[in-house]
Amino acid sequence: MKHEDVEELCHRFINENWGSEVELHIVTGHSLRMKSLVSRVLSMYDLEFEDGDMRNKGYIRIIPG
Repeated sequence: MKHEDVEELCHRFINENWGSEVELHIVTGHSLRMKSLVSRVLSMYDLEFEDGDMRNKGYIRIIPG
């Protein structure tokens, strides 16, 4: 995925899954720029999220709530 496409795709993903009670993941790989772009969009929606888990930091986990 190209960096310039990230914002639009994140908005679409969030809107398609809004209100979902399941934990969502967005795969970012280990790219700090990709993580930053995704985090910025998630912050616009005031969503709680964290960087992967102890074994795998290649995604961002959106915490349901």
